[in-house]
Amino acid sequence: MDKTKKFVTIKDVAKVAGVSVNTVSRALGNRGYVRKDTKEKVLKVAQELGYTRNCAATALRTKHSGIVGVVVVDNSNPFYAELVKGIESEARKNGYSIILINTDRSYENEVKAIQTLLQRRVDGLIICAVQSRTDDIKELVDKKIPNVIVGSKLDGIKTNYIHSDDELGGYIAAKYLIETGHKNILFLNAFDYKYAARMREKGVRKAIEEVGKSVKLTVISSLEGFENAYEKFKQLLSEKIAFDSVICYNDIYAIAVVKASKEFGLKIPEDFSVIGFDDIEFSSVVSPPLTTVRIDKTVLGAEAFRALIKSIKEDITTELVVPVELIKRESVKVR
Repeated sequence: MDKTKKFVTIKDVAKVAGVSVNTVSRALGNRGYVRKDTKEKVLKVAQELGYTRNCAATALRTKHSGIVGVVVVDNSNPFYAELVKGIESEARKNGYSIILINTDRSYENEVKAIQTLLQRRVDGLIICAVQSRTDDIKELVDKKIPNVIVGSKLDGIKTNYIHSDDELGGYIAAKYLIETGHKNILFLNAFDYKYAARMREKGVRKAIEEVGKSVKLTVISSLEGFENAYEKFKQLLSEKIAFDSVICYNDIYAIAVVKASKEFGLKIPEDFSVIGFDDIEFSSVVSPPLTTVRIDKTVLGAEAFRALIKSIKEDITTELVVPVELIKRESVKVR
């Protein structure tokens, strides 16, 4: 065999084993009849030569790659790390691998990511959509390419959705602040093209409407990411906007609020209370530990994979709402 070759092929295995290419293919693919001793010989030769399966060629031949594409908006956010962990764990149980691509919240990057993954002949896609545009998702649905949207719902697009109960999350966050004596709530939200932002605000408003005009609500939107939330909240503090509590779109926003507040000489929860959303790993170790709305991210990821497999095998459309709960820590003061 030519030792300068980069990859060992089934032809190489067949030559050394002294059998046909078809026999090697059946033995390695565990399909069709191959005598036991012949199969053992082929497997031994393949191992000795360092043969690895050509997934691209297999996918073209069988229309099945055993690979799922995963598209996330920001893999530096611990929320997505835990989500992907749930996807990958469930994929492994089912004999699948994943390819992960980060879009940095760019719609153009999302389009390229989907194209790249489809070129790799993935069996389906799990997507945390940017949501500023949805033409790419519509195209997937129109072409009947199996996909699951995680963390959101897209208007007018019938596909698989796995998301948390964002409206309830907003509701229980605001209700807890009201119950602990807060009268002037600031909601530092993402922009409303985000499904979760709309639903969380809806829940917050519902809780406040239940108590009438005794509680004031101010909603301010920030671009996503720690730096954006940090700069936005510093601006709000400079403008001296009145509030006694802050509900944050997610824990990254909340941690940004804590940092900005300390720079202004303010103390949490003495000066104002803070509630986050997601319960990422760092939420319990920041100072003060964050009260937050917990989403089980690994469950979200595992359910997304299960929904995708159903869609691939049975052409079933799934929507699942994952429960949330309020985790009470030290960032909220009873007033």
